[in-house]
Amino acid sequence: MKKKFLMLLPGFVLFGIGCICLLLQHKPREQVVVDRLNEAISNYTEMNIRDDKTCSLKVIDVQMLVTTYLPEYTIFGVSCDEYTVRPNQIDEAFTTEQEQDLPICNFEYLLLYDEKEDRFYSVKFEAAGRPVIPDFTEAKELSGTVYELKLPNMDSIDSISLKKNADTLITISARNDMESIVNTLEHTAPTSMSGEIGTPVRVENIINIDFFSGENMIGRLFLYEDNGKYFIEQTGNGVYIISKEDYNLIENYMPEVIYE
Repeated sequence: MKKKFLMLLPGFVLFGIGCICLLLQHKPREQVVVDRLNEAISNYTEMNIRDDKTCSLKVIDVQMLVTTYLPEYTIFGVSCDEYTVRPNQIDEAFTTEQEQDLPICNFEYLLLYDEKEDRFYSVKFEAAGRPVIPDFTEAKELSGTVYELKLPNMDSIDSISLKKNADTLITISARNDMESIVNTLEHTAPTSMSGEIGTPVRVENIINIDFFSGENMIGRLFLYEDNGKYFIEQTGNGVYIISKEDYNLIENYMPEVIYE
């Protein structure tokens, strides 16, 4: 019996190793990111400064460790709030140079780019004590967009006002025209940009679109041209691509202004 057990033992060991390898292969991508970050940061303990009470690991130190041990990873930012949107351009970096010199414990999330996979992650971490060694706990892959244009229900709209740049404001109250404008605005594609607060700047031919229920404004959009492309912007709720033809359809509701 003992001899049979000894003969079967190598088989059990190989089976166990195979199961472990299978689990590692099917580990969620986000968990792999977390594990690899913790592995890279663990090299910090080799610096022999754990007992240095005056030392505090800075953001730039974490960036150095990550890029040294995981060259395909780049930290693009740190924040106290969770990142929710994939950046529009991969060359976006820290908001300020000074941010890199702050202690990592001032933040809870970092924006990580995986160059090999072309993926962005919002990675949550915990960092307490001195010297501060972050412990990465969760990663979420960021998609290109989380925004959806919000338009008032047609039944609640009594009028729509349009105003282009400094031109005269016009008011549209005919039901057919208002339905046509709303239908045109629905033909958009979202981007990963969040939208500015207030009127967009550094763009051309801005048309303010205001929706009214009675005398109360119930919605506002900005329609504009930017480097030959056309967009709709809703404050705090994203920027959306609109075709030149649809831009012209709305612009045609406004009287032509002749400048002397």
